Amino acid sequence: MQRKALLTPPATSPRVTIGASLKVCRPLVRLQPAVIILVGLLSACSAPAASTTSATASVSPSASGTPAPASGYRVLFTASTAGASEIFLYDSASSTPQQLVSLSTAAPAEPRFVSSQKIAYVDNPNAGPAKIISLGLATRATSTEVTVNGYVPAFAYSHDGSLLAYLVHDTSGSGKASLHMRRGGQETTLSLNTVPGRGIGRDDEVRLEFAPDDKYLLMVDTYLGNQGQAPETGQFLVIRSADNTVAFVPPAAISSNATMATWARHKDRLYYRDAVGVRTWDAGVASVGTLATGLHWYDPAAAGDDRWLVFTQIDNGSVPHVWLYDLQRNQVVATGAGARSHPIFISGDTIWYLEEQACVSECLGGPSQTSGRVLAYSLNSKSETALPFTDVHSLSQLSVVSS
Repeated sequence: MQRKALLTPPATSPRVTIGASLKVCRPLVRLQPAVIILVGLLSACSAPAASTTSATASVSPSASGTPAPASGYRVLFTASTAGASEIFLYDSASSTPQQLVSLSTAAPAEPRFVSSQKIAYVDNPNAGPAKIISLGLATRATSTEVTVNGYVPAFAYSHDGSLLAYLVHDTSGSGKASLHMRRGGQETTLSLNTVPGRGIGRDDEVRLEFAPDDKYLLMVDTYLGNQGQAPETGQFLVIRSADNTVAFVPPAAISSNATMATWARHKDRLYYRDAVGVRTWDAGVASVGTLATGLHWYDPAAAGDDRWLVFTQIDNGSVPHVWLYDLQRNQVVATGAGARSHPIFISGDTIWYLEEQACVSECLGGPSQTSGRVLAYSLNSKSETALPFTDVHSLSQLSVVSS
């Protein structure tokens, strides 16, 4: 299936790309985005490389290799076609995914765990209001949490489930956008910058993500297709959860086109990309730092021990590859030669990512597109293996809860 069909929202909706298609529920952990139980210290995947985007280290994975097992996890994933999508629950103790929800639209459903026995997803129909719906895993009973006239490109629950944040894009063509924060039946609405049309390229990101302690909410709603107008074409904010005030906006002078951000796992440190490279911001600090000059990453995610960052990088032939950033040694490390994208950490040793394949016809964002296959890569054995999922075309942050 081509990326164009999967990434295009309903005809009446603004363009959105990032949707969380795969979420993990692991016993004894209650964190979001995912902090997985550490199953061993990570080892370097290759010889040290310079702290730039042009690392020379390369590892060739073995197709027959088996990643280190991650015990006792459950996965929510969305299988999408051109006009529909289905949400499945996969248990690591079983080999048969269970279908939970069937939607008559290919717009990202972003399924996630709210608790060990409750999930939520968004239904953006081709016509009519959008809804955020919760579903009990024990009873399969559903409840509509939000109904709104517009398109909901992203939503996030705080780790304790008490706070719901969601974005709304107007579908009338005005480009209006708003951020909503709901707690205890009370809702606050923040009007955002107008986004006059969405992009369809890799640089167009939409993301909501709470900090590890829930004190801050990251909101990225950017379209970088018109570099001359940035940052007016999009927005990048960190909101204080307690009072919904703005805690951080990337400095315009040095962080134009800020995007592709993620939190560290155990502290309120933010990593994001701008025109200079990868930057860092720590809560309570006015200035920003520079992690890696010239690093133009996509889809970043942090490891559970905050030793590694994993990300996608596009090579000179416009083909995506997955790389690691060693935060102890300040260097980038390759994972393999194959075309891969959308990496996420499952455990301290294991990354999941999407396989990319050459386009056979029109393809957006380069000469490759996702094949629908999810692969697991082991940092210890430097090998990958295919997982029993098909038609999965987007991986984002994990959602991890205790049972």
